[in-house]
Amino acid sequence: MNRSVPPILLFLTVSTALSADELPVTVLPPATTVAEDSSSSQPVVPSQPDFGIELPPVDASVLKAAKQQAESSTTTASIGPQHIAVKPGINELMPIAVGHLNRLVTPFEHPVVTTTSQATTSTKGKIVYVATADETPVTLYITPGDNQDIALSLTLIPKRIPAREIHLDLDKGSYQLLNQWQHADAASRTSSQQEQAYISQLKSLFRDLGMQKTPPGFSLREPKPQEQIRCLQDRVQIKTGQVLESQDRLILVGLAKNTGGDMLEFDERSCATTQQDVLAVSVWPNVVLKPQEATELYVVVRQAPEASVSLRPSLLGGGQP
Repeated sequence: MNRSVPPILLFLTVSTALSADELPVTVLPPATTVAEDSSSSQPVVPSQPDFGIELPPVDASVLKAAKQQAESSTTTASIGPQHIAVKPGINELMPIAVGHLNRLVTPFEHPVVTTTSQATTSTKGKIVYVATADETPVTLYITPGDNQDIALSLTLIPKRIPAREIHLDLDKGSYQLLNQWQHADAASRTSSQQEQAYISQLKSLFRDLGMQKTPPGFSLREPKPQEQIRCLQDRVQIKTGQVLESQDRLILVGLAKNTGGDMLEFDERSCATTQQDVLAVSVWPNVVLKPQEATELYVVVRQAPEASVSLRPSLLGGGQP
């Protein structure tokens, strides 16, 4: 009984081994866990065929410069209006956008731009607009109106950046000089405007007189003995026939006749030198007179204040209007 045990055990062992070899085998790819996928930061790049071309390495300084330029462009695009202190006589360099409309805010009420550049410039109020199509520097001078004592010298450097708005600020001394000039210019401009309005009013008076109209605000009457036109010109006879009166002015209307035997050009200045209160002189319709020909003569004189005041009779004394 004890001798038959070993063969039986050996048989069982061999049978087990043979059964394992006869089983079908399926080969699976290695499993990848989630942790392994998340730890890999680089995508799988398929292998490229080798064409025998060797790419040169890029210097790190080139990459650094490109990165700084990109960061600079991003920063420039995000800045708002820029304030730059300028001083007359000192040239200032400043970047502007190429291919865009740039806006320069000046301290001048009516800036005037002088330049030989091909850039386009225009002014609206205090603003100077500048546009250029290439990267050629633009040099220009900006002055307050016709005054050449104050001039801002600018050199604009076009760059591939967004449109710029630049405020030009003067120093304290230049601001004081500018304010003095602007006040004087404003007073001169006001005086000039008043003078132009006065001349236009006189022209309107003469136009109405030539069209045989009584100007508004004037009343027509006969001249008094002392209200006579006097002109210092030879061979000219003057006769005063009408007076148009307003609150502060008189218009003496007369006839100027050529008493000579030749053609004569009437000189209005000969009537203005006789009295200090003469404001304007004109003739209508002819200035050049033939022998014995007459033309109407209009002389505007300033009326004395006391002459325009009329007395009012008092009711206490029994006066009647």
